[in-house]
Amino acid sequence: MSGVVVTTSKSASDAVRAEARRVADTWGLPLVERGKASVATVRGDATTALVCTEEGWVAESARGRLAFHQGTAAKRLRALRHGQTDPLVRAGELTPGDHVLDATLGLGRDALVAAWAVGRDGAVIGIEADFVLALLATEGFAGPIPRAGSAPVEVRRGDSRQVLAAMAAAGEGVDVVLLDPMFGGPRASDTGFTLAREHTVPTPLDPEWVALARAVARRWVVVTAERARDWFPDAGLERLEGTRSGRWFRARPAPAAAA
Repeated sequence: MSGVVVTTSKSASDAVRAEARRVADTWGLPLVERGKASVATVRGDATTALVCTEEGWVAESARGRLAFHQGTAAKRLRALRHGQTDPLVRAGELTPGDHVLDATLGLGRDALVAAWAVGRDGAVIGIEADFVLALLATEGFAGPIPRAGSAPVEVRRGDSRQVLAAMAAAGEGVDVVLLDPMFGGPRASDTGFTLAREHTVPTPLDPEWVALARAVARRWVVVTAERARDWFPDAGLERLEGTRSGRWFRARPAPAAAA
């Protein structure tokens, strides 16, 4: 991948160096020995250095550092474990065994919550267009961060519109599709948000995208938006009542075509 190199933390252990080699080989990236050099020196002309550390993977660029972690999902998961609710779980009516497609994976916060809600018998697919975010999410979901008992999260790199269109054409479906186009504004206490937003492939929310999601969803399309748009009613989207932020909307599956 042009513009991305792999390296390690300083004085890396044999295990860290082996992990760096594995990821470099898996993703077709150049591996640069760290030695005593700074990340900026190792990065050279590349845009981003993916640094393997004892704690996990970190993406570093001239703009900052980005790592896969629970972020705001930690508080949401804690609330669910204590019997409270979550707007995503409510909007999608998520239950154990459900299959969920997160069409805007980003930092994976909603996918972490969905994976815990649907449990080990469920499944979550996350679609991410940006290479760096897709790599961090793939390696992150394969690590210890997802809570025990959560569903596996399969990360696919690509354009979610194309994925949804292909699934609809093949007659494939999932219980719930999530749409949360990154990002209108900073989210409180979400470390790395600004840098993650810079990596996001901008795809504006529009009726066509919602229609593609409705063609695949068997129960709900759940949309996160800062405000309602004039076209939401025509797209079948209604606000989820009872949420403090009022950012959550949902739509039923598309009506079956007349025979």
